[in-house]
Amino acid sequence: MWSQRAEEIVSRLIAGLPPAQLDPARTHSARLRALHIGGSMWADYYLRPNGAVVVVGEEYDQPDVGTVHTDRSNVLMALVWGARRYPELLELIPTRPTDAVDCFCRTSPIFAEGKLLCSECGALGWLPAEGTR
Repeated sequence: MWSQRAEEIVSRLIAGLPPAQLDPARTHSARLRALHIGGSMWADYYLRPNGAVVVVGEEYDQPDVGTVHTDRSNVLMALVWGARRYPELLELIPTRPTDAVDCFCRTSPIFAEGKLLCSECGALGWLPAEGTR
């Protein structure tokens, strides 16, 4: 799923971050060498050039510990969410295949409003055909 082009785009975005986003008091971007995607109530999400998603504060009692995720769902969610802030990431979101099926999240208003991202489909709104997952 991750390509050389994806690595180049994320690396370029990280290199172009303003100093405020690299300030260790504000984000973990510099320490993790990763692009800050966004934050939830207690966790911050980052995307590394190699496609790994790092969640800092995923464990409530360990607010400065980063957990690394490389599964398809977490990477897709980071791309979809991150594309709101960094439109260059849109290029990395897969195109829906003709045999894909709608995800259940499309029928739920809270997902449709974009307030929650579906972990089943990675916030794409569709799932690959059963045999291609």
